[in-house]
Amino acid sequence: MLKVEARFMIKDMYRNGVTISDIARTTGHDRKTIRAALKGPVSPPPQKRKRRARKLDRFVPYLEKRMAEGVFNSKKLLDEIRRQGYQGGWSQLRAFVHPYREARQQEATLRFETEPGEQAQVDWAHFGYIEHYGRRRRLYAFVMTLGWSRASYLEFTVSADAAWWLRCHAHAFHYFGGVPRVVLHDNLKTAVLGREPDGTIHWNRRYMDFADYYGFSPRACRPYRAQTKGKVESGVRYVRGNFWPGLQFVDLADLNRQAHDWLGLTANARVHGTTGEVPFDRLPLEGLQPLDGKSAYDTCLIAFRRSTKDCFVSYDGNYYSVPAQYARKTLQVQETESEELLVLDVEGEEIARHRLVQGRNLRVAVPTHFTHLRYGPRPAPRRAAIQMPVAQSDACLPAAPEVEVRPLAWYDQLLEVAS
Repeated sequence: MLKVEARFMIKDMYRNGVTISDIARTTGHDRKTIRAALKGPVSPPPQKRKRRARKLDRFVPYLEKRMAEGVFNSKKLLDEIRRQGYQGGWSQLRAFVHPYREARQQEATLRFETEPGEQAQVDWAHFGYIEHYGRRRRLYAFVMTLGWSRASYLEFTVSADAAWWLRCHAHAFHYFGGVPRVVLHDNLKTAVLGREPDGTIHWNRRYMDFADYYGFSPRACRPYRAQTKGKVESGVRYVRGNFWPGLQFVDLADLNRQAHDWLGLTANARVHGTTGEVPFDRLPLEGLQPLDGKSAYDTCLIAFRRSTKDCFVSYDGNYYSVPAQYARKTLQVQETESEELLVLDVEGEEIARHRLVQGRNLRVAVPTHFTHLRYGPRPAPRRAAIQMPVAQSDACLPAAPEVEVRPLAWYDQLLEVAS
């Protein structure tokens, strides 16, 4: 192969009128070589160097999968692949992730900063499914972010109904130690019943009573403008990218314990990317409205049920006994935050209280409820009886009586005997 100097000399001689034959005689190369040199560049194309294998290479499919799921936090990814045997450094991984992160183009929106204590933003997010009380339930995350300090609250639930909407608000206020002046959220039915063409909002009455109790003003985003609450949207993405990946938990209570620890050790203890400060350091400066020793707002929802002729009311797929004198009557049922079911008469007086049970089509019976029947219930086989625990969390309520769970077929036999 001709050197660069020889190629340059050949081209220069040819430009000065020297024939190919004379160039060949002068340089000692044959005419084919001279013609090839004249057609080609002075410098030969660079030789591609064989890429050296990287320690990261065997983890690339996993990393691409995780980034497709929305995880771009290189420190989080580093922890995950190190558990799989990666022995390289963080800088190599960060260089690999960077072009993927840059490719995520998002619409530019104007960031609105709020004064201390002025606003909190709220959102629900769906996080798949969970086994809860023997049933497959949707898993939701409630996230509230304070607009100025960026302090966040996180709680997982198996329902996004009105009761849990209010409960999570109350839990967040007590976690922060105060109440913001405005709470911004989507147009959820638990908050907004509808809008008039002129923009007038018809608020959920129970939510307005709750807001009045705690002293904040609810505010709904304009339809199709959810980015108005971008701070909490970022908070939800942070939960998905930092807390959720690789998480293992036993049940809902364990999940919420881990979420609470993560808030204190990571989410609210890090230096925030926008403010450049730690949310927990800014939280005391928020100037939130004090709770003033407010007792917890009663968030329990009341539903009406008609008891059966064999003295049971249905709730969430199971049946719970009531005293015999309340058979075939319209009663109120109320699920408490401590997972108990209260049964009330039309005057609001408590007539029965049960621990909620797992499963479907189970009957929870208190033997004393049947004392006024001519034929009281016979004892169930020992192997079928389940001793229901007494609730420990509601100190204000009396201890629950012992109850037994029996299959439906047993009560069918009871009715045959009674008839």
